[in-house]
Amino acid sequence: MNVSTLTAQLKNKGFMVKEQEGGAYLLIHPSRGKYDWEADELRFRSVVLDAKTGNLVSSGWPKFFNQGEWADHDAAIAAQLTTGRAVITHKHDGSLLIRSVLPDGRILFRTRDTFDGGKFAPLAEAVARTRYPALLDPTVWPHGSLLFEYVGAGNQIVVRYEGDDDLILLGAAEHTEAGATYLPYRELARVAEAHALRLVETYDWASQTAEGVAAVLGLVQGWDKAEGVVVRSEDGQTLLKIKSAWYFAQHALRWHLTYEAICRFVIDGGITDEDALTAALMQAGWDFETTIAARGHFQTYQARRAEAEQVKAAAQSILAAFEAETAGQFAGDERARRKAFATRLFGPEATAEVRDLAKYCFLAYDNKTAQMEAALLRRLILTG
Repeated sequence: MNVSTLTAQLKNKGFMVKEQEGGAYLLIHPSRGKYDWEADELRFRSVVLDAKTGNLVSSGWPKFFNQGEWADHDAAIAAQLTTGRAVITHKHDGSLLIRSVLPDGRILFRTRDTFDGGKFAPLAEAVARTRYPALLDPTVWPHGSLLFEYVGAGNQIVVRYEGDDDLILLGAAEHTEAGATYLPYRELARVAEAHALRLVETYDWASQTAEGVAAVLGLVQGWDKAEGVVVRSEDGQTLLKIKSAWYFAQHALRWHLTYEAICRFVIDGGITDEDALTAALMQAGWDFETTIAARGHFQTYQARRAEAEQVKAAAQSILAAFEAETAGQFAGDERARRKAFATRLFGPEATAEVRDLAKYCFLAYDNKTAQMEAALLRRLILTG
């Protein structure tokens, strides 16, 4: 696929494509309004491409989610936890800095949605000059991108950091024709050692997390001074964010009481009524008067949750009606059966309501209940 075709498709799917340096490079990242993701779009969370060749020049992390928002990732990480292969790393609360080497040998420090790094580039360069001079050497990791969390007292998101500014190595991407491949943690540790970089910390919770994601959530739920953890697959390609309830509460308070943060606080805290919400927020440090404002978000959340359940039930009902009406018609011919179901959803007799439910109906047809619930969470509940 040529570059212009790719970028046209991405624009149609809610991505920003910005020309840089006179059109030599293309910075690609999602728009603020992009909530709906497909699997083949995750790698475009933040990339820079050569505008002529389409070669990858710089890559951040792929899009990855909080637990419950992407069923396939939840399942993959749960399996890794059960077998003790997952790696659990601390989730620092700063700003992601992507360090790449341009084809002409220049060092690029950028953020997810900038090419020049904005105010962070000179700050990152200053830290590199003082502490990590290897990062200013274009012969160091020229074939990929190094991913850092920039933290410091002057860059407070929610968690307060004391002392000098720092760059914490989170990951390393190797650029390939297919996109980016991420180093497993054990190999990342070798990169950090070779270049005297500060490596993100890990938690040795193997004996406590065999029951999966819920066990990790239980371990971080009571944290009151940290954001949470990132659980990584052994090969480094799949990541899952698990954050503390305290962090969601403080993020909502600091950043104008955001609806999404209250949703995550409620979901991860297992909160089902307003009294429990008030009690939990007050335990996290809110005063009673401020919790009143959060109740409006909670009411929206409940309404959206009820709507999601109605959508799920409607999709399952359409499938059940189809199965009842076509019982015994296809004699093991799955291709014909699926085609008939598609006609039910998109054919001339399909109503607009049925067409709108089609993506959920197919998930029901394929018995992908967890994927349907995750899609409804992302598309309907969290975007309220």
